[in-house]
Amino acid sequence: VCSPRKADFMRSLEKSDKASLVFSLPHEEGSLSKVLTILSFYNINLTKIQSLPVIGHEWEYMFYVDVTYQNLTRYRQAIDAIIPLTKELKILGEYRSC
Repeated sequence: VCSPRKADFMRSLEKSDKASLVFSLPHEEGSLSKVLTILSFYNINLTKIQSLPVIGHEWEYMFYVDVTYQNLTRYRQAIDAIIPLTKELKILGEYRSC
């Protein structure tokens, strides 16, 4: 049973069309390209990407990305598809764009 507040929250997620993610990848040739190819396949638009080195881990980076999408199901399928390619992935937030 959903409380009214939780139901409102779930409805707002279903209307989301923008997300912020952070992930790290193994230090392997083409690892970022594979992730970006999957996002493209699922019609996910990359609007921002920023890489920051992981302190104390040579050649390891965290990638902060913002994406937009028109189909929530395709977005979720894309996330499921990239998880096995990442060392770590967190969804920082899912929003409805203004």
